[in-house]
Amino acid sequence: MGRLDWKRYGRFNANYETTDIMATLRGRQAEVGERVQYYRFSHADSSGDDLYDEGTGQGKVFIGPYRIPALHVIHSQGGAQDTPQGLYAVDNLSITASFDALRKMGFSDQDIDHRKYLTDRVVYDDKVFRVMSIAVLGQIQNRDIIVSVECVQVNPDELVNDAQFARWSQPV
Repeated sequence: MGRLDWKRYGRFNANYETTDIMATLRGRQAEVGERVQYYRFSHADSSGDDLYDEGTGQGKVFIGPYRIPALHVIHSQGGAQDTPQGLYAVDNLSITASFDALRKMGFSDQDIDHRKYLTDRVVYDDKVFRVMSIAVLGQIQNRDIIVSVECVQVNPDELVNDAQFARWSQPV
C-alpha cells in the first residue's frame, strides 16, 4: 500500500496502486467470479415507436453479448404485484464488477455520466434484465475502480418485439 504522506515520487503512487488493484480484481474474477451477458443498445441501428418504446421496422438492435466478468452477482426474486391484469412478478439483479472490465467492452466515464446505459440489457440466470443504474462504488484519484450495475427483469411479454431476445419471450 502506498504511503499517505508528502512523498510523491516513490514506487507506491496512485497509478501503481490502481494498476495493482485492477490486476488483483482480474485474478479474483478468474477464480471465483461470475459472468453476465451484457448487450449495448444500438441507437444507430434501431427503429422504434417514440411514444410506446416498442420496436418498429427492424426493431430494437443490441450489440453483444459481451461477457462481463463480475466480482459478485445477486439475483433476488421480486414480490408479486397485484395489477388489474393479475399478479406481476419482477426480479432484481445487482452486479458488482471492476470498471476495468466495463471499459474493455467500450464503456467510458461519459457513458455513466450521461446515462447511455439505460436502454442496455443483461442476461443472467436465463432471464433478461433492463439496466436501471450504474454507480461508482470505489475511486482513487478520479480513476473508477468498482462499479455496481442495478437491473430489473424484463418479463417475457415485454420482449415479444425484440428479435434478439425472442428466445426469452416465451413464458416459463
